[in-house]
Amino acid sequence: MRSGIMCVAVLGGMLGGCFILPSAQAPKTGAVATGEPLAVVDDVKTWTTTTKEKTGESVVKDENGNTIGTVDHYQDKTTVHSMKVWYPFQGNEQLSDEDFFKIANDQKALDETEKARQNAIKWNRRGKYVMAGGAVGFIGGLVLTYAAPSAALVGELIEVGGGLALSGGWAMAYWGSRQMQPEVHAVDRSMAERDAIQYNQSLGKTAGLQVGRSF
Repeated sequence: MRSGIMCVAVLGGMLGGCFILPSAQAPKTGAVATGEPLAVVDDVKTWTTTTKEKTGESVVKDENGNTIGTVDHYQDKTTVHSMKVWYPFQGNEQLSDEDFFKIANDQKALDETEKARQNAIKWNRRGKYVMAGGAVGFIGGLVLTYAAPSAALVGELIEVGGGLALSGGWAMAYWGSRQMQPEVHAVDRSMAERDAIQYNQSLGKTAGLQVGRSF
């Protein structure tokens, strides 16, 4: 029974690494200056999470009225989260940070953005390598535990280490992929707004243009 559960855990981890694990996908780039004004658009991103919340417990008694245990009761709790975000725009088109700073001719901000993207890719890749190593270790520990009962303790320790590597590697890879999202920026909003103002002034457009927009 125990070996079956462990095999399912290993399979789940490997499937997660291959199919569920987010990849660090670079944003779409290639936009060029169109003569339209640049803008920093503010928005609020919302999302929900669901967790199990303990609502109480029941006492289990035998036929003689003796307490033999308790049963915990849980229910799903949905929590709504929100955070302020901003996006760079040219006219009505949302831009990647890279294209925005290229058009605005801010080489320093562009360098910082590209450096952050490369770092995200590295962490995503490292996380996947750690997961692969964790899967190998987990399987090796599992085999050792059942192939050599005298070394069962060592095998179980290797299994635990492999499991920790799987979860740690997933966290690393997820962090890397998260840094590629359009609401994550390498520079502060004020720098982007300053660039938009300067660029628009050079075009004779309204400086500091901001547009309310829903995503």
